[in-house]
Amino acid sequence: MSSSDSCSHGRRDAGPALPPTNDARSARPSVEATRPARAALARRLCAAAVLLGAMTAARGALADARTEARRHFRAGMELIAQKQYEEGIRQLQKANEILPHPNVVFNIARAHAESGNIEQAIAAYREYLASDPADRDQVTGIVAQLEQRLAAQRAAAAAEPRPPAAPAPQQPGPPQPGPQQPAAGDTPAQPAGQTAAGGAAAPGGAQGTGGAEGPTARPAPGPAAAPVDAAGIVGAARTEDVYRETVITASRGAQSPLDSPNSTTIVTRQDIRLSGMTRIPELLRRVAGMDVMQITGGDENVSMRGFNSRLANKLLVLVDGRTVKNDVLGSTFWEALSIDVEQIERIEVVRGPGSALYGADAFTGIVNIITIPPGAGKSGFRVGYGDHQQGFGSVWASAREGDFAYRLSAGYTRYPRWTREVSGDRIDLETSGQSQDLGAQNVRIDLRASQRLGPRRELDVGAGYARSELDIYGIGPFNDYNLEVTNADAAIAYRGENVNARAYYANLDGYSLLNAAYLGHTLYAGRPRQHVANAELEFVKTLRAPAAVVHDFHIGLGYRLKATDWSYLEDDMPIEHHGSVFLQDSMRLGERVTLVASGRLDYVPYLERLIPSPRGSVIVKPTDRQAIRLSGSTAFRSPTALEAYVDLPIQLALPGLELLSTTRPPVRSGFIIDPEQIITAEASYLNQQSDYFEFEVTAYYNRVSDLIVLAEPQRTTLSQRAQGVGGLNPETGRYTSGLGGFENQCDVYHVVGGELGGRVYPVEGLDVFANYALNLSRQQRPDGCDALEDRRTSQHKVNAGVQVRTPAGVDGEVTFHYQSSQAWAEQVPAGTVIATTIYPLPAYTLLNARLGYRFLGSRAEISATVFNALDGIADRPLQMHPFGNRIGRRFMGFFRYSL
Repeated sequence: MSSSDSCSHGRRDAGPALPPTNDARSARPSVEATRPARAALARRLCAAAVLLGAMTAARGALADARTEARRHFRAGMELIAQKQYEEGIRQLQKANEILPHPNVVFNIARAHAESGNIEQAIAAYREYLASDPADRDQVTGIVAQLEQRLAAQRAAAAAEPRPPAAPAPQQPGPPQPGPQQPAAGDTPAQPAGQTAAGGAAAPGGAQGTGGAEGPTARPAPGPAAAPVDAAGIVGAARTEDVYRETVITASRGAQSPLDSPNSTTIVTRQDIRLSGMTRIPELLRRVAGMDVMQITGGDENVSMRGFNSRLANKLLVLVDGRTVKNDVLGSTFWEALSIDVEQIERIEVVRGPGSALYGADAFTGIVNIITIPPGAGKSGFRVGYGDHQQGFGSVWASAREGDFAYRLSAGYTRYPRWTREVSGDRIDLETSGQSQDLGAQNVRIDLRASQRLGPRRELDVGAGYARSELDIYGIGPFNDYNLEVTNADAAIAYRGENVNARAYYANLDGYSLLNAAYLGHTLYAGRPRQHVANAELEFVKTLRAPAAVVHDFHIGLGYRLKATDWSYLEDDMPIEHHGSVFLQDSMRLGERVTLVASGRLDYVPYLERLIPSPRGSVIVKPTDRQAIRLSGSTAFRSPTALEAYVDLPIQLALPGLELLSTTRPPVRSGFIIDPEQIITAEASYLNQQSDYFEFEVTAYYNRVSDLIVLAEPQRTTLSQRAQGVGGLNPETGRYTSGLGGFENQCDVYHVVGGELGGRVYPVEGLDVFANYALNLSRQQRPDGCDALEDRRTSQHKVNAGVQVRTPAGVDGEVTFHYQSSQAWAEQVPAGTVIATTIYPLPAYTLLNARLGYRFLGSRAEISATVFNALDGIADRPLQMHPFGNRIGRRFMGFFRYSL
């Protein structure tokens, strides 16, 4: 059956795209009423898939850039080692065309020099110097020596006697001149190395082009150029695999994923571009084991290997190594960052706990967003607009001048709500004033600069600012919440051969309140603020002890100051001083075995004690491109400011009553919440043996205890009234009938899971990836524990995608995602109390696609994306949380231009 035939079978008719409802409680149109447009959508999707496939099959394409460039690089270096310079240089040039890299240009220059093509070697070295490399003084010296050799060769060639011209063939006609006289019109032979026009020969003996004068004559044979002494002049070749994947997050130092003590996934620059996504969490959805949940148009929550939640707080999110979480809630406001996807070089995801190096909050994993370095890449802009008034704009400028480089960016983003929660004709509600059609809006600017201080020494400075409006979901009864927030940061870092130091300051200032409340009820207006100052010092040293064992030492100290304030918290919030020390030793035992021992101590002021976080890993490499990893570690998450210091009267549905949410009421003023704890064991196998595919298999066990949850509300008693708890609250005028707050859950979770993923490059132009994650959780309930069973983590998750790039400039990606059903335990108001109820959430599928066209030498690009292309085809709307918006379909078009 042809592709077009397959599009005509098994259709499910679709109707027109559904506009947002005027009220969350309004009825959704029936499936039957939406059938005609479903068919049209299915036909459009099939047509796009057939077109993309036909272009790939008919014309060939450029495969995954890094993989294809790596193939050509390796082939070129092998040929050059065999003295096959011409073909080796051609392979290196192909690699550099696909994915430019200064070290490839350096190797091209060196190969030219080794083969005796000094003029081409000089040209290539100058191209390398144009990238302002750190070793430019050394390379400038190489160029000077090569220029001296070239001048000497030319002088020697010019001093050689010219051979006599060959006699012209005898022709009938007038008498010919004597043997010592040149024939009329003949041109004497030129010295070796010069063209007939008197210019230099094309390097390597190739024929020149001569410009407007026409082709030049091939130079006369002369003495071959002597090969250059590579060791004496041009130095050693850059023999490392310049296109290999490297990660820095798992061990705080650059290394291959094969050597990483944790399972690590990289979302590459190509993944980011071909996906067309502008939301960072949606880029993470393709990672095996990642939990991504969109609740509103401005609220995304991300976790790893389970335990996702509203205001998710178990995944540590970094930007260039500095944390971007808010310490008030412990969550990450993804749509409030000062950068966007256009500034991201790659995203490193450590799949598993990381407290051994990063301390609190690296509970289930780490996401490190690594931006494009100052001076790298090109300047440009990208703009986009879509249905429902989606908007995206980003402009950036990057440049290097000697040792100084900078990167400046600015942008704007607007996402609508998926569904409107309050219709315009409601007269029984008071609203916040924020547009009921707005999910998120962000205005941002970011500046980063670097200054080289010498070999392997650099100073980085930067600052960012973002002002955002967000529609988010809080916890408990706070289901629809508006937040206006300003984020600002300033950072300085020093990187040396043995010493690294970093300091940064982050400020959050916001205004918060419920989106809507019935008349006579409060909107809970508040102003969350925080000031965070962070300082880190790290010493790195590589040594042998004994001679057969190579140690890579990392020793570090850290300090963090936190000052938070919010009307939801206690009046006298303390300023907290956190301290930490960590140590890691990676011991390489020969070529095949590495032992990694890590440990960290964190002082948490709220707990008034030190918390240890050890980690141990064994990495065995059967070959250079295979790795077997066994690891074990512990991690923790300390209570957030809200969990530790909440003091908020919550109005109940029955007028005049309230619940006092406080962690430390007078009846238990000494109560302390313990940190969440996880113990994990992991085994994995990673195979990158082939340039045409790679795959990884991972199995893990997690023991999770002391999860911090909302406590079951308790009615106040007469004895508590005697201690000053309950009764009439003079500040609110309401009667306090119960107590709530946070506590440690009594259950212990035993989680067994696994991840299987791979990436295949079967032919040039086709890049296929897929992964599957299994998560099986069992709750162990000690005696007296009556917690409800919470199955908020899907047992099965599947991600798959296809990427295509063609020489014609057409490229694109289609990704498929599936999550099995869930069941959430959530607290909701119920008359005079707040009760916990189980809410089921059905399985869902998500299909996203992008199609783009590059032109003007790939400087310009137009593209279109569709998110949730299957909307309207399924029998029920997609929801990622029981209380969340119904996720619809969105289209968006983009134009991108780079200088």
